[in-house]
Amino acid sequence: MGKFMVVILTVVFLLAGCSSDEKPNEHNVKELPIRSHAKVVAEGDFVYRLVSEKSVYTEGEKVEVYAELEYVGDEPEIKIAHADSPFYFPMKEKTRNYDIGYGMKEPLRVTVLKKGIPLREIFKPRGGYSSDDQKEYVDYIKALWEASNKGTLLQGDYQVAGTAMFNPLNESMVSQESFRLNAEIEFLVEKPKNKE
Repeated sequence: MGKFMVVILTVVFLLAGCSSDEKPNEHNVKELPIRSHAKVVAEGDFVYRLVSEKSVYTEGEKVEVYAELEYVGDEPEIKIAHADSPFYFPMKEKTRNYDIGYGMKEPLRVTVLKKGIPLREIFKPRGGYSSDDQKEYVDYIKALWEASNKGTLLQGDYQVAGTAMFNPLNESMVSQESFRLNAEIEFLVEKPKNKE
Protein backbone atom coordinates (compact mmCIF):
# COMPACT_ATOMS: atom_id res chain seq x y z
CA MET A 1 0.00 0.00 0.00
CA GLY A 2 2.88 2.38 0.80
CA LYS A 3 4.43 2.04 -2.67
CA PHE A 4 1.04 2.66 -4.27
CA MET A 5 0.65 5.95 -2.33
CA VAL A 6 4.14 7.08 -3.34
CA VAL A 7 3.30 6.43 -7.01
CA ILE A 8 -0.04 8.31 -6.71
CA LEU A 9 1.61 11.28 -4.97
CA THR A 10 4.38 11.39 -7.60
CA VAL A 11 1.81 11.45 -10.42
CA VAL A 12 -0.19 14.20 -8.67
CA PHE A 13 2.92 16.35 -8.21
CA LEU A 14 3.99 15.84 -11.82
CA LEU A 15 0.55 16.84 -13.09
CA ALA A 16 0.45 19.87 -10.82
CA GLY A 17 3.89 20.94 -12.05
CA CYS A 18 2.81 20.66 -15.69
CA SER A 19 -0.36 22.68 -15.27
CA SER A 20 -0.24 26.42 -15.73
CA ASP A 21 -2.45 29.23 -14.55
CA GLU A 22 -0.90 31.56 -17.13
CA LYS A 23 -3.40 33.20 -19.41
CA PRO A 24 -2.12 34.62 -22.66
CA ASN A 25 -2.54 38.38 -22.81
CA GLU A 26 -3.54 40.15 -25.96
CA HIS A 27 -0.11 41.68 -26.56
CA ASN A 28 2.11 38.82 -25.39
CA VAL A 29 3.58 41.22 -22.84
CA LYS A 30 5.66 39.75 -20.04
CA GLU A 31 3.83 40.25 -16.78
CA LEU A 32 5.41 42.64 -14.31
CA PRO A 33 6.26 41.27 -10.91
CA ILE A 34 3.80 42.48 -8.30
CA ARG A 35 4.63 46.08 -7.46
CA SER A 36 3.13 48.44 -4.98
CA HIS A 37 2.48 51.15 -7.54
CA ALA A 38 2.43 50.66 -11.31
CA LYS A 39 0.22 51.76 -14.17
CA VAL A 40 0.25 50.02 -17.55
CA VAL A 41 -1.21 51.50 -20.74
CA ALA A 42 -1.34 49.63 -24.06
CA GLU A 43 -2.10 51.21 -27.42
CA GLY A 44 -1.49 49.67 -30.81
CA ASP A 45 1.82 47.79 -30.76
CA PHE A 46 3.15 49.59 -27.66
CA VAL A 47 2.95 49.15 -23.90
CA TYR A 48 3.86 51.99 -21.54
CA ARG A 49 4.54 51.37 -17.86
CA LEU A 50 4.98 53.95 -15.10
CA VAL A 51 6.28 52.30 -11.94
CA SER A 52 7.12 53.21 -8.37
CA GLU A 53 8.71 50.33 -6.51
CA LYS A 54 7.01 51.49 -3.29
CA SER A 55 3.95 53.50 -2.37
CA VAL A 56 5.68 55.01 0.69
CA TYR A 57 9.34 56.03 1.00
CA THR A 58 11.18 57.52 3.95
CA GLU A 59 12.87 60.88 3.45
CA GLY A 60 16.50 60.17 2.55
CA GLU A 61 15.63 56.75 1.07
CA LYS A 62 16.28 56.19 -2.64
CA VAL A 63 13.09 56.77 -4.62
CA GLU A 64 12.75 54.15 -7.35
CA VAL A 65 10.42 55.42 -10.06
CA TYR A 66 10.84 54.67 -13.76
CA ALA A 67 9.02 54.46 -17.08
CA GLU A 68 9.20 51.72 -19.70
CA LEU A 69 8.14 51.58 -23.33
CA GLU A 70 7.86 48.15 -24.95
CA TYR A 71 7.17 47.23 -28.57
CA VAL A 72 4.91 44.16 -28.86
CA GLY A 73 4.10 44.19 -32.61
CA ASP A 74 4.89 41.67 -35.33
CA GLU A 75 8.32 42.92 -36.45
CA PRO A 76 11.57 42.02 -34.62
CA GLU A 77 12.23 45.75 -34.04
CA ILE A 78 10.91 49.20 -34.83
CA LYS A 79 12.39 52.71 -34.89
CA ILE A 80 10.71 55.56 -33.07
CA ALA A 81 11.37 59.32 -33.26
CA HIS A 82 11.13 61.46 -30.14
CA ALA A 83 12.58 64.49 -28.34
CA ASP A 84 15.66 64.03 -26.12
CA SER A 85 13.68 61.18 -24.51
CA PRO A 86 10.26 59.67 -25.23
CA PHE A 87 9.50 59.94 -21.48
CA TYR A 88 8.16 62.95 -19.57
CA PHE A 89 7.71 63.04 -15.79
CA PRO A 90 5.85 66.23 -14.75
CA MET A 91 4.61 66.00 -11.19
CA LYS A 92 2.70 67.71 -8.45
CA GLU A 93 3.61 67.88 -4.78
CA LYS A 94 0.11 67.84 -3.31
CA THR A 95 0.95 68.83 0.30
CA ARG A 96 2.43 72.16 -0.82
CA ASN A 97 0.25 72.34 -3.96
CA TYR A 98 3.32 72.80 -6.19
CA ASP A 99 3.28 71.90 -9.87
CA ILE A 100 6.73 70.74 -10.92
CA GLY A 101 7.19 70.88 -14.68
CA TYR A 102 9.49 68.69 -16.74
CA GLY A 103 11.68 70.56 -19.17
CA MET A 104 13.49 68.73 -21.93
CA LYS A 105 15.63 69.54 -24.94
CA GLU A 106 13.79 68.78 -28.15
CA PRO A 107 16.22 67.56 -30.78
CA LEU A 108 14.92 64.81 -33.05
CA ARG A 109 16.28 61.50 -31.80
CA VAL A 110 15.66 58.01 -33.19
CA THR A 111 15.64 54.93 -30.96
CA VAL A 112 15.35 51.28 -31.98
CA LEU A 113 12.91 49.25 -29.87
CA LYS A 114 13.48 45.51 -30.04
CA LYS A 115 10.35 43.43 -29.64
CA GLY A 116 9.79 42.35 -26.04
CA ILE A 117 12.73 44.36 -24.62
CA PRO A 118 11.49 47.44 -22.74
CA LEU A 119 13.24 50.79 -23.06
CA ARG A 120 13.58 52.07 -19.47
CA GLU A 121 14.30 55.50 -18.05
CA ILE A 122 14.76 56.32 -14.38
CA PHE A 123 12.71 59.25 -13.07
CA LYS A 124 14.59 62.39 -12.08
CA PRO A 125 12.78 65.69 -11.42
CA ARG A 126 13.64 68.46 -13.87
CA GLY A 127 11.44 71.23 -12.51
CA GLY A 128 12.57 74.81 -12.80
CA TYR A 129 11.59 78.25 -11.61
CA SER A 130 11.51 81.80 -12.88
CA SER A 131 12.23 85.19 -11.35
CA ASP A 132 8.45 85.64 -10.94
CA ASP A 133 8.11 82.64 -8.62
CA GLN A 134 7.78 83.03 -4.86
CA LYS A 135 10.88 82.52 -2.72
CA GLU A 136 9.35 79.46 -0.98
CA TYR A 137 8.85 77.74 -4.33
CA VAL A 138 12.36 78.62 -5.56
CA ASP A 139 13.87 77.31 -2.29
CA TYR A 140 11.80 74.13 -2.61
CA ILE A 141 12.92 73.50 -6.21
CA LYS A 142 16.59 74.05 -5.28
CA ALA A 143 16.24 71.62 -2.34
CA LEU A 144 14.44 69.16 -4.65
CA TRP A 145 17.33 69.28 -7.14
CA GLU A 146 19.81 68.63 -4.33
CA ALA A 147 17.76 65.68 -3.04
CA SER A 148 17.22 64.22 -6.53
CA ASN A 149 20.99 64.33 -7.21
CA LYS A 150 21.22 61.79 -4.36
CA GLY A 151 18.31 59.75 -5.78
CA THR A 152 15.92 60.91 -3.05
CA LEU A 153 13.03 63.38 -2.73
CA LEU A 154 11.85 65.78 -0.07
CA GLN A 155 9.01 64.88 2.26
CA GLY A 156 5.69 65.16 0.42
CA ASP A 157 2.75 63.59 -1.38
CA TYR A 158 3.79 63.18 -5.03
CA GLN A 159 1.66 62.62 -8.10
CA VAL A 160 3.60 61.82 -11.28
CA ALA A 161 1.69 62.29 -14.54
CA GLY A 162 4.01 60.36 -16.83
CA THR A 163 3.81 60.44 -20.60
CA ALA A 164 5.51 58.57 -23.45
CA MET A 165 5.46 60.66 -26.65
CA PHE A 166 6.93 59.27 -29.87
CA ASN A 167 6.34 58.61 -33.56
CA PRO A 168 6.94 55.14 -35.03
CA LEU A 169 8.95 55.29 -38.28
CA ASN A 170 8.45 53.09 -41.33
CA GLU A 171 11.29 51.64 -43.45
CA SER A 172 11.64 55.00 -45.25
CA MET A 173 12.06 56.72 -41.84
CA VAL A 174 8.71 58.46 -42.27
CA SER A 175 6.24 58.78 -39.41
CA GLN A 176 2.62 58.02 -40.20
CA GLU A 177 1.18 58.42 -36.70
CA SER A 178 2.09 59.74 -33.29
CA PHE A 179 1.55 58.24 -29.87
CA ARG A 180 0.97 59.92 -26.52
CA LEU A 181 0.53 57.34 -23.77
CA ASN A 182 -0.34 58.71 -20.32
CA ALA A 183 -0.28 57.13 -16.87
CA GLU A 184 -0.41 58.55 -13.37
CA ILE A 185 0.96 57.22 -10.09
CA GLU A 186 1.19 58.59 -6.57
CA PHE A 187 3.56 57.91 -3.71
CA LEU A 188 4.48 59.44 -0.35
CA VAL A 189 7.82 60.48 1.06
CA GLU A 190 7.51 60.57 4.85
CA LYS A 191 9.74 61.90 7.61
CA PRO A 192 11.80 59.17 9.29
CA LYS A 193 10.19 57.82 12.45
CA ASN A 194 11.98 58.88 15.64
CA LYS A 195 14.08 56.15 17.18
CA GLU A 196 13.80 56.21 20.94
